Amino acid sequence: MKIAIIGGGAIGLLFANYLSQSHSVTVYTRTEEQAARLNHDGLNFMRNGEVQTKTITAKKLANNVEGAQLVIVTVKQYQLSDVYSSIQYCKQPLLFLQNGYGHIEFLKKLASPSLFVGVVEHGALKHDSHTVEHTGVGKTKLAVFRGNESELPFRHESIELFPFEVYEDYHSMLLEKLIVNAVINPLTAILGVPNGELVTNAAYAKLMDTYFQELASILHIDNPGQALEYVKAVCRGTSENRSSMLKDLEHGRQTEIEAILGYVLSQAKQNGQEHRLIDFLYTMIKGKEQKEG
Repeated sequence: MKIAIIGGGAIGLLFANYLSQSHSVTVYTRTEEQAARLNHDGLNFMRNGEVQTKTITAKKLANNVEGAQLVIVTVKQYQLSDVYSSIQYCKQPLLFLQNGYGHIEFLKKLASPSLFVGVVEHGALKHDSHTVEHTGVGKTKLAVFRGNESELPFRHESIELFPFEVYEDYHSMLLEKLIVNAVINPLTAILGVPNGELVTNAAYAKLMDTYFQELASILHIDNPGQALEYVKAVCRGTSENRSSMLKDLEHGRQTEIEAILGYVLSQAKQNGQEHRLIDFLYTMIKGKEQKEG
């Protein structure tokens, strides 16, 4: 299958590495410089201290994506408007791999009859424009937003260290990831700690519990106790990891706070729900963005 991957970040390069094992992959980047580097030097893939270099095709993203049988959009949610003109009238199947929930409204504006969403649970770190490290093996969850499940890509794919899992309901799939992101990302970013400290530090654990209660109420979580235990399990399973939001702040980059807590705040305000803690964390991250930027 001919696959176009829009986005040369950590997730885009990670997917390019694994999918190119059995598919023809082209990476569409934001800059000419990154495309030229990938074409000339190849894609460096790191895992467990070993580095492999793979020949790959890359192009700067233009007004449209031609010849692809599937387009995977890996840019962050706040960058979707930048690629809109390239995919607005695209008739090929589109797979979106963004955090948060706000991109659902974006999807409704697209012409493609086949739209899919995914949740990526792998750890990935981009070292430079053509080097990505697979820092943690997870899975990619997939669900249909528009179209038929029979057209869902990779549902029968078997790639070592890169599994896929199909969900029937995109809402519950995205909500599960949103809860994890809404807890771990802002707390670790503000506290400046790896994920595991949210459960090993008693004070931080108490803070997380209190904050989660407000979040659970706003998102109408059916079983908040079970959901909180899942978040804690993710913290333990990724105990040494620094969240993407923390790393964004450390490198002076824009965070995904709008995609994550921005959506939660909009739901709280729409339904007239208490949201003081959510607003507090949201405002702190926005302030740190301005300071670090």
